[in-house]
Amino acid sequence: MTTPLRTIEKPPHGSLDWLMKRHRDENGRCVLGASDAPAMLNQSPFTSRADLFHSKRTAPRISETTAAMQVGNILEPALVAELGRRLGVQMTTPDVMYQRDRFIVSLDALAEDSQMIVGEVKTTRRHRISDIGDLPPEYFWQCWAQMLTLDAPVWLIVLDKDMSISTHEMPRNEEALDRLRIESEKFCHAVDTNINDELWLLKDEMSAEQIAEMYQPPKPVEQAITDEQYAWIKELADARDLKRQAEQIEKAAKDHIARFMLDSEIATHNGTKVLTWREQAGRASLDVARLREAHPELIAEFTSQGSPSRVMRLSNTKGNQ
Repeated sequence: MTTPLRTIEKPPHGSLDWLMKRHRDENGRCVLGASDAPAMLNQSPFTSRADLFHSKRTAPRISETTAAMQVGNILEPALVAELGRRLGVQMTTPDVMYQRDRFIVSLDALAEDSQMIVGEVKTTRRHRISDIGDLPPEYFWQCWAQMLTLDAPVWLIVLDKDMSISTHEMPRNEEALDRLRIESEKFCHAVDTNINDELWLLKDEMSAEQIAEMYQPPKPVEQAITDEQYAWIKELADARDLKRQAEQIEKAAKDHIARFMLDSEIATHNGTKVLTWREQAGRASLDVARLREAHPELIAEFTSQGSPSRVMRLSNTKGNQ
């Protein structure tokens, strides 16, 4: 280990303060949570290295709690207790976070009796776990990031898709720990210093929205493009033309259907129901203009200005064949 282990205050899990702690340390340097380790190494099925780089170069956002996350949160205390029972130790969820080098981790469970033992809880509807060989790579990398940070053994308890509970001691892998140490420093250094080499390597994996957030040209910059690059602009122009045509076709079809349906609600063809046209409750709408006139102070209080964004507009694609 290169630096001492530090404990820092842990804000409420999932809050903006908690996200900020995992975004930058007290010196403004990029830091990673243990769950970021798989994404950093492109070993996550949910988040790519490009997604992680974008998230570290932009402000943290609170994500919506999914059903799977809710299930995990509800079952976690029981699984922590069960892990402690199986290991014969008292395990609790720490009210602090742990930092060493570029990793700052929140732990599901920790035992600090005769020996420090880290506990990680997983609930999954994707995997059937019979033995350690069934664990997906992202579980290993997250646990190794915890092992790197606390220099302690890590035990994993999993509730799998068959509702079977298993426990697994993570094998210590020095090669993996060295890789995490090196890659985390390299990755975070690129974030801290705005080195675009990393972004250049990842740009082919990023969406237009992600690139627009990270690149804000200070003034108009022209770029001469190749025929291959221009073909993508033509693709965009063709896609927008097709979208307009589809909207026109949709409107014409709905008009024709309405003319023969009139007051009928259900259309059948050869005895099979193919369309319904039923009345539904009207949608409630807010008359913003009247509200602004009657209560301008409320509009001002509850209006937030969005961040500037880049808009992609086409010009002269038809005459540039």
